[in-house]
Amino acid sequence: MLGVVAAANVFFFAAPATAAPIAVVGPGTGYVTTGGLDDLTACSFAAVGYDAAGRLVGLTAGHCVLAPGLPVTLIGNPQVGPVGTTASGHWGPDFGVIVLDAAKVVPVSSAGGVTVTDIGRATPGQRVCKGGAASGITCGTVLEVRAGGDITTDTPTVWADSGGALVSGTTLVGIASHADSVPVLGPTVYASAAASLDLLDAAGGPGSGFRPI
Repeated sequence: MLGVVAAANVFFFAAPATAAPIAVVGPGTGYVTTGGLDDLTACSFAAVGYDAAGRLVGLTAGHCVLAPGLPVTLIGNPQVGPVGTTASGHWGPDFGVIVLDAAKVVPVSSAGGVTVTDIGRATPGQRVCKGGAASGITCGTVLEVRAGGDITTDTPTVWADSGGALVSGTTLVGIASHADSVPVLGPTVYASAAASLDLLDAAGGPGSGFRPI
């Protein structure tokens, strides 16, 4: 009889199942893609939000998406495991889309001191700041807006900042792409966020109709 009571007590006080870990993802959050060695990248998110189909997606640089369907793991938070998969990449302008797992991700509009609430276009002379996983926040001025929408600024980036947010206030105007010249810390090219979304909307699929959190 005592054995039955003891067993019942053990069952009654059994620990609840552990909830699946979740991670916060927002502008400048770093991630890696993993597949084969040729598919390994380390980059940043420009913004997260929902597309027209209700998918939770992140905007990043197109050269960070080497193939569709690659697992995406967060830098500094690998214990959560893959939080999404690469969907598509475009190289002119340089933007890409990652579909995130809403069960593992808490999307936010502010991260690391950068906030994104809407999408806009850059203008020469505009004051801007960049948020990226490698070098954090750097600020400068828009030097040129090129035909096709590429933006050059004196706002530097380094490796793994690719895909990070270029903002004017809380408006996303660019997505970190590449150094414009040697030395690397010279002018930097950012893909126009507005031009990128225009192309996404025209193509359909993941990311089409994107609106930031």
